[in-house]
Amino acid sequence: MNKLCSKNRFSSTLSLLLLFAFSPTGFALEIPLQPFNASYNLYKGGMNIATTELKLERNGEHWRWSSLTRARGVYAWFTSKQPYTETSFSRLENEFRLQEILIADGGREKSLESARFDWVKGELEVMRKGKRRQLQLGDGVYDYQSIHLLAAAMNQQQSKTATIDFYRKGKLVKSRFVYSGQQPVEVNGKSVQANVYEQIVAKSKSKIKYYYDVDNPLLPLRIERLESGESPAVLTLRQVAWDL
Repeated sequence: MNKLCSKNRFSSTLSLLLLFAFSPTGFALEIPLQPFNASYNLYKGGMNIATTELKLERNGEHWRWSSLTRARGVYAWFTSKQPYTETSFSRLENEFRLQEILIADGGREKSLESARFDWVKGELEVMRKGKRRQLQLGDGVYDYQSIHLLAAAMNQQQSKTATIDFYRKGKLVKSRFVYSGQQPVEVNGKSVQANVYEQIVAKSKSKIKYYYDVDNPLLPLRIERLESGESPAVLTLRQVAWDL
């Protein structure tokens, strides 16, 4: 029973943390998009339980963010899940629009949830837990991956706060995204100056803090998921490769 409970808790943690995971929609921007592949250590309660790979890449006429989390060491005994998320977006005349969100366990072919955006009709088609629904779209929508582009846009425009429509668990909810200044963060034993943002999502008990490289505003150096009464879950950058 204890092993089963531990497995369920760990699987739940990985499922949540795959959503840590980036393109401003509806903003007129000049953000340079540079492909990269970054790897992170995932800590829970101070213990390194998994690794996460985060990519930004060109995909034909579109761009795509993707992240994949794998348990490591003894924690791999408790779960075989590999949470995966993919966010596709387009760029037209410096405006970003989400096209599709896929959430899966181990790859695109095992999709557990999908959201497809039709900006002409102003509709969002969601498939989650075997149920299909349609939602009305506003001016722009973000998710846990496209939020990185929002941070870059706010940095470029020197904006301090934004209230946005946010995609979470098959619904559109309100979220506040706030710039909280610069502070140093340790990356591989070195102190790096970072722009810090905090996100609060409606109907979520947690707060997320993002630390972005000052010189590369699309690259998260550290992401913290904070919830009262729970140990923080933290992603820390290991390495990054550019221009793939």
